[in-house]
Amino acid sequence: MRRLITISALFAALLFVQAPAGAIDSNLPQATASFNDQVVKVAYNGDTVYSGGLFTRAKQTDGSYADRTYLAAVNSRTGALLSFAPVLNGTVHEVKTGGGYLYVAGKFTEIDGVSISRAARFNLSTGKLDTAWRPNPSATVYSIEPVGSTVYLGGTFSKVGSFAQPRLAAVDASTGAPVTAFKPAISEGGVRDVQAGHGRIYVAGVFSEIGGDKKYGKLGAVNPVTGAVDTGFSAKVYVLTREVVVAGDRVYAALDGRGGEIRAFTTTGETLWYQAVDGGMQTVAVWGNTVIGGGHFDEACNTNHAGPLGQCVDGVKAHRGKLLAVDMDGNLLPWNPGANGVVGAWDATVHPSGANMTVGGSFTTFGGGAMEQKRIAVFN
Repeated sequence: MRRLITISALFAALLFVQAPAGAIDSNLPQATASFNDQVVKVAYNGDTVYSGGLFTRAKQTDGSYADRTYLAAVNSRTGALLSFAPVLNGTVHEVKTGGGYLYVAGKFTEIDGVSISRAARFNLSTGKLDTAWRPNPSATVYSIEPVGSTVYLGGTFSKVGSFAQPRLAAVDASTGAPVTAFKPAISEGGVRDVQAGHGRIYVAGVFSEIGGDKKYGKLGAVNPVTGAVDTGFSAKVYVLTREVVVAGDRVYAALDGRGGEIRAFTTTGETLWYQAVDGGMQTVAVWGNTVIGGGHFDEACNTNHAGPLGQCVDGVKAHRGKLLAVDMDGNLLPWNPGANGVVGAWDATVHPSGANMTVGGSFTTFGGGAMEQKRIAVFN
């Protein structure tokens, strides 16, 4: 059973033997390379963590600096900055690995001098840009989800190539050509996250409708072949949803409204539990038997009744700086890294083996200022 451990030599010795891989060993992250601006998304390929964001320089563990323009790689076990260093000309909002590739998405229009806009991929074995794969969406892509022979894109675009398909589209994993049979009807706003699971494509964002029905706004699901709304999932969410995660027979979402929440749902969209906070919840991750939430909050709330500034109206349960953990029943756990920053944590992603978890964001310190670790943090 997964446990949170107080910093004590006795407990550390006992739980090192008893706890499974993935248990959180400390409130503080390990020392790793860091970045001069926000890390928005992280993704694993083995022990390598790829980071995308707004940064242009990295600080290595020996104190030296290296140029890294919006995309970089770090060894999650040693903390070392790796040699992967493509040159992009704009922000990266998504990194995702799958099918032997690193997929990247955002606002960029050029990589290593090659004109390639907003969605691209690199060969994971060679690190080389795949210049033949060019979906060419017309505006920002916030999410990529590779699923077998199809890659799903979510964002604020109106077209992919010459094919008119706003906000959510599918392209061929081999060629990058639009899959024209996939035609979801998502109205207004934009898609912030796309996640496959349960034979569906779950969609999160700030959009108002799917298939002309407001009941599926902000968080819904569509058929992976046709894009038709999946009426079997109705979550009744009314605020910006930053991220959706599928784990087992549950769906978890990071809600960023007036205040924010981690919320857990059944596969039909029924709410199982929530943990509210006094600021936006921007990411959610499942690590063993623990659910991690990250955002720009400082307090965990007793209820999800928030005031006009996101404050906990019905009282504060505990102080939690930008990150928190709950068990599978939604009970708040004592883990409290105490990160700083206005924006806080943008993304939390767990190593495929459960060995560690990487968080990206705008933070620069942990432990209430006791440890400096800028914009990327690896927890063991």
